[in-house]
Amino acid sequence: MFGLRNKVANTARRAGFLSAGVLCCLVGMAFLTVAAWFALSALLGAEMTALCIGAAYLGAGLILIGTTGRGDGVDASYSEQRTAPRQDPDQPPVMQAFMYGLHAGTQANQRRHS
Repeated sequence: MFGLRNKVANTARRAGFLSAGVLCCLVGMAFLTVAAWFALSALLGAEMTALCIGAAYLGAGLILIGTTGRGDGVDASYSEQRTAPRQDPDQPPVMQAFMYGLHAGTQANQRRHS
């Protein structure tokens, strides 16, 4: 019961910090946009300033869309290649234990996302 309550509290806290962080980033971007407008309009004029700032936001948006459209970021062929850690007699026991734990974690992560 307490484990679930702690998980809910931690998730709510993380969501609150994430929301506050996004809000701060949005306000910061608004101020930076206005500052860029003032700086560029003194050099280039209003039309070129609008073109430059619009192109910058369009480019950033296209980059974000391109990176998020790739799925979960895990290559399917990579996860299929990773079957089991190899047992090399030349590896020290600590390295074998690390490889065993890495393999167990990968399998648990795959089961959770399946």
